[in-house]
Amino acid sequence: MKQHFDIAIVGGGIIGAATFFKLSERFPNKSIVLIEKEKALAGHQTGNNSGVIHSGLYYTPGSLKAVNCIQGRRELVKFSQEHKVAHDVCGKVVVATEEWELPQMEKIYQTGLQNEIEDMEKITADQVREIEPNCNSIGGIRVGCTGIIDYRGATEKMTDLALAANQSNALKLGEEVLNFTKNAEFTTIQTSKSVYSCGKLIVCGGLQADRLARKD
Repeated sequence: MKQHFDIAIVGGGIIGAATFFKLSERFPNKSIVLIEKEKALAGHQTGNNSGVIHSGLYYTPGSLKAVNCIQGRRELVKFSQEHKVAHDVCGKVVVATEEWELPQMEKIYQTGLQNEIEDMEKITADQVREIEPNCNSIGGIRVGCTGIIDYRGATEKMTDLALAANQSNALKLGEEVLNFTKNAEFTTIQTSKSVYSCGKLIVCGGLQADRLARKD
């Protein structure tokens, strides 16, 4: 007998987990399932990246990439503080080492101003050396709002909170999605272990998202 959920999410990385968490907050009475093919969450890009909390310094002002990065950074830091996810808002320094790099650094700085990046300032070569004695530069930009985070830990915490929000919510690990079948009322999901149906399907499969979406 197939198990039915109001919403099914495929992909247990940070995007899938964040979607699971946010939907469980927005729709507390809806049943939601998160399906992941690996035996643990965050097994691909999420658990194998550099763990940077990006500031949004470089992105085109007004673009969705800039807006989402900046808002997402603030929400991610707030979430980590509230739920004790390991993170460190340690800041970073962007430096110029040659005169010809100064115009580009100024362009980056102006982009940061337009994006309203907080805790950002130009600093001298001496100030750069105070932060990093081994860095030889002719000046830089200090960006205090960027940092690092345990994205695997954040993924696991978001999933735990989503599961706790509704006893009908579920996590299915070690289940590879084989295909989808749609009709007018719902979508049937065939995995390597079971069959589910859902009212809404959301694919958060990272690099495999387009291939997963074509399985219908």
